[in-house]
Amino acid sequence: MKYLLYLFSIVLFAKGCGETSAETETTKSAQDDISIIYEASSRGFYQKIQLSKEEISIPKDRNANLVLRKTCSKADWNEVVQLLDKIDGEKLGETSANEEDFARDAAIPATLTIKYKDKTVTSKTFSHENPPTTLAPLVAKLQAMAKAVENQ
Repeated sequence: MKYLLYLFSIVLFAKGCGETSAETETTKSAQDDISIIYEASSRGFYQKIQLSKEEISIPKDRNANLVLRKTCSKADWNEVVQLLDKIDGEKLGETSANEEDFARDAAIPATLTIKYKDKTVTSKTFSHENPPTTLAPLVAKLQAMAKAVENQ
């Protein structure tokens, strides 16, 4: 997980410093290997958002019979990378939701998965309506991007 944090730091700091072409290529290739999956599901609700540097895709049902796709803008991707840099991979597994809420359908369970090359970090289940404070800005950005895709 620390490796993931170092990667995000390198991506962010390399942008602000005077970069050489080798540093630029390393940063670009590192960003190409990042993908994010947000999934929230209950009996009557389903949302899955898959994001990479190239595109955002939103399956409209659990079987992915219809998938909406849109190219991810450079500005949106840069904002997502900045938000990822603020997330501590060690604390990604913490949850702020009460497990009893999931048992009685008081909250929609959601998870966030961040993949980098062959490494995968998945959060513990949290409430779709009330994500942990560390994940809230990223989840809000993902949902805003998904809404823009659905409204196109």
